[in-house]
Amino acid sequence: MRAARLLGELEALAEKLGVEVVYERLASCRSGLCRVNDQYLLFVDRALPEDAQVDVFISALSRFPLDDLQVLPYVREIFESHSAKRIGKNVKAN
Repeated sequence: MRAARLLGELEALAEKLGVEVVYERLASCRSGLCRVNDQYLLFVDRALPEDAQVDVFISALSRFPLDDLQVLPYVREIFESHSAKRIGKNVKAN
């Protein structure tokens, strides 16, 4: 799946999860998820290449349970792969 189409799917998923996506040029900080007054915001540096923006979405949205949401199989596989990599890193660190 092309990065642009995947970004669209990830934006739709963020909306389902109640996460507001904000594209900005972030000169002095990094892209990522934050919470302000019970509202999740995902800041994405507009200057990043699309592949890097996809990585930001996956890293941020993987913190939310996706089991009860309708997600394209390909997108679900990406999240499962990301979770497996994170678990592998934690096992190696211990």
